Amino acid sequence: MSRKVRRLVAAVLVIAWLRYPVGANPRVTEWAPHDRDGATQASGSSPWIDLGPTNVVAVKPRAEPVAANRNKLAASLTLAGLYAGFMGWTYIAWYRKDCPRAGDDCPTFKWADPKKDGSWKIWKEEGWFGTRGYAGGSDKMGHAWATLALARWGTEILYQWGGYDRLTSAIIGTGLSEALFLGVEIRDGTSYTFSQGDFVFNTLGAGLAFAQSVWPGVDEAVDLRVEYVPSPAYRDRLADKGDLDIAEDYSGQTYHLAFHLGAIAPLRTWRYGGWSRYVDVTLGFETRGYKPDPLYKPNPTMCMETGELCDFDKERNLFVGLSLNVQGVFDTLLRGRSEGGRKFAHGVLEVFSVPYTTLRAATHHAIPGGEVPDEQ
Repeated sequence: MSRKVRRLVAAVLVIAWLRYPVGANPRVTEWAPHDRDGATQASGSSPWIDLGPTNVVAVKPRAEPVAANRNKLAASLTLAGLYAGFMGWTYIAWYRKDCPRAGDDCPTFKWADPKKDGSWKIWKEEGWFGTRGYAGGSDKMGHAWATLALARWGTEILYQWGGYDRLTSAIIGTGLSEALFLGVEIRDGTSYTFSQGDFVFNTLGAGLAFAQSVWPGVDEAVDLRVEYVPSPAYRDRLADKGDLDIAEDYSGQTYHLAFHLGAIAPLRTWRYGGWSRYVDVTLGFETRGYKPDPLYKPNPTMCMETGELCDFDKERNLFVGLSLNVQGVFDTLLRGRSEGGRKFAHGVLEVFSVPYTTLRAATHHAIPGGEVPDEQ
């Protein structure tokens, strides 16, 4: 065979060998089609690169790591801004005024008085949810709810936007929220008092948030929400004194531990069970008349004559009922139309309950049997 023939044959073989594995003209193979969302891509590869029969084109991943790093930085900065804003509000609402402890030096750390903070005997008159507590138990529910809400939002910012994995996002989001409210309690210890009960309910709220974040079944079944309508006493204080302590407007807050009937698969998939997506069974809790204090002390005779709820008329209500699952309504309305809007509404309505959407079936009503300590 001549030298020219040998060179020609060699060239043909080289071209054929290079052409096949690189896939310059791709042919139909048994590989799965490209996944637009990158959900089925190999670890470390970019969803913007179609994977061929070999990993030649995936040797140097591009675009995704840079975008992911940018998202992680943006999400981290956003979360830091959220916490900075919250801490700024706590200072304005709680700590900027002079020492509220009469005759005491505020820098001195002080544990809460059990007579005011209550005890772990929850439903006793002076327990954490006792009717003779300064807030009747709404303060404990407020701590659980606030820790949960901040933990859930932080987790979803890191996971959905930042691109962190679910467990890492849950650990960071929950840990930061628990640490923040522990810091608030320590700060309270030098201005007011450190409340063991508040710390316990902070931790319970963080625990529920973590469970919702890592176990989809818990998230699909249970929500802790607050229904809020500003009370007359708070509106007066805001107008007259610029009071920003909305957190202590317990007379305007109602807490719902809601169970989604749509989480029951046989009911949800039943031919006539579509309604279950929009109905919750709720266990509700609220107090009225404890906090905030009105700007003036009403005349007892006038209150008895008019039947209005006065400052000394304090009550605690525990109820069960049915609520409209507004979260489910917006999920249905916005799915396929605005995914960003759907996710935003889903997150907000997971922790906030729309007022006047609950039908109460049974209520347990209680009033204090003696003097209620004040914190003002």
